[in-house]
This record gives sequence, C-alpha cells and structure tokens, in this order.
Amino acid sequence: MKLGFIGAGNMARAVLTGISSSKVLDCKDIFVSNRSKEKLDDLKNNFGFNVSTDNSYVVKNAKDVLFICVKPQIFDSISKDLKKLIGKKQLVVSIMAGKTIDYLQKSLGTKNIVRVMPNTPCLVAAGISAVSASKEALKDKNYKEVLNVLKTIGEVVEVEEKYINAITQVSGASPAWIFMLIEALADGGVECGLPRDMAYKFAMSAVYGSGKLAAIKYKENKTHPGVLKDMVTSPAGTTIEGVRVLEENGFRGALIDAVLQSYSRSLEM
Repeated sequence: MKLGFIGAGNMARAVLTGISSSKVLDCKDIFVSNRSKEKLDDLKNNFGFNVSTDNSYVVKNAKDVLFICVKPQIFDSISKDLKKLIGKKQLVVSIMAGKTIDYLQKSLGTKNIVRVMPNTPCLVAAGISAVSASKEALKDKNYKEVLNVLKTIGEVVEVEEKYINAITQVSGASPAWIFMLIEALADGGVECGLPRDMAYKFAMSAVYGSGKLAAIKYKENKTHPGVLKDMVTSPAGTTIEGVRVLEENGFRGALIDAVLQSYSRSLEM
C-alpha cells in the first residue's frame, strides 16, 4: 500500500512513528510533504520516508491512501490544488478538527473520505482515535489497512460522524486540561514544601495511574468514576476536605463548560 501524508505535525509524526516501529508498512512506501525542510530531513534520515516540500509529489505517489494532517485553518488554501490531483481511487483520511465528511467530499472532489480524531497520547502509542467514514470509504479495499495503521498508536473506535465534534473535546482537547491539572497539582505540592521535580513526578504518576485504574474498572464491570472517588475519601479525612474545596470552586462545572465552549468552537471551524 502506498500511503502519503500532507503535513508532518505532531499527529502525523505519531502515526509515522507507529508505522515505523510496528513495521505494519514498509517505510519506502510512505511519502510525506511539509513546509518545514527540517522536519522532512528528520523523517527521511531517521525513518527512511520519502519526503518533499511539494504536496503534489505526495499525492501522485501515494496512490492508495492520503492522510491530510494540516491545521484546519489552512486547509482551504491548499484544497483547490489537492482537488486537481486526487484520484477517484485514493482513500483520503483527514485528522482535521471541524471539517465534516460532506465538506471534505465537496472540497476535494472525492467520495472516499475517512475522518479521524486522534489525541496527543498517540505520541507515545497510548492514544485513542475516533474514526468515521463515508459509505464509499467503508467499501474501499484499503479502509481496514487504515484502521491497522491507526492501531499502532493506540485504541481505535469506529463511530457515527455526529459524535466526532464532541469526541474532539472529550478526548482531543482534554489532554491540555489534564496537563494543566498536573501542573496545578505540582504547584500545590511545591507550596507544601516538595521539590519541583518530586512534585511533578508524583502528580504525573497519580494522573497516569488513576486513568488506568478507571479504564480497567470500567471495562471490567462499568464501575462509575464516582465509586472510585468514594474509595479514596475517608470520613472526616484529608481527601474529602479537598473535594469540598474543588466543589466550592466549581471544578466539575468549569470542566463541563470547557467541553461545551470548545464544542461550540469546533462547529464554527
């Protein structure tokens, strides 16, 4: 399978790294374009991918599958040129937020569209990707191969497109808020007297372990996160005191509002 990438940002690099480490495809069959020659040189020298600053080079050589990994804000500036080049048999995979399958079909002149929403933990093969495809793409011989490629960077969940924008916030945007949580926890630890490195180590470990525990328990028997919270909060203990402070300051409400506001923004893109 000949596979191409328009754009070589973080998410594209995550997928490319997954391909290289898993050997699911031969690196010689991968073509990548990007404006930054420095990024391209790195991909060529470290992985052996075919690279170019010219998008047309990638489209012409990636005869089977084409990943579009540019920022949604600049897609319209390149879509007309891509439309002239994309073949009807090519499967187009978009990881752009906010760009619907219908919009992509009209912009690129092809019905074979797969829409993917990965998240930044894909950079360490611990991510999750939501996938929605047009009816034409579902019949494409390379669709299953695309899923296999995405599985190299984490879990893959096929969903109806109507859920993608919400998933973009709950999964795609939320790592930024989790990183803020880690930073805030560490700051609290520093104020309590912990050295900075130690504070970050314990804060990151707590978030990592808590997420893993919640995921395992939910998979096993649908254990609600609130049940796990109750396991930590002893009567008249220190944890419940912290829970009270978070509730008084609208912790949960602020997160819900962040999801809703980000969701509204995605609908405008």
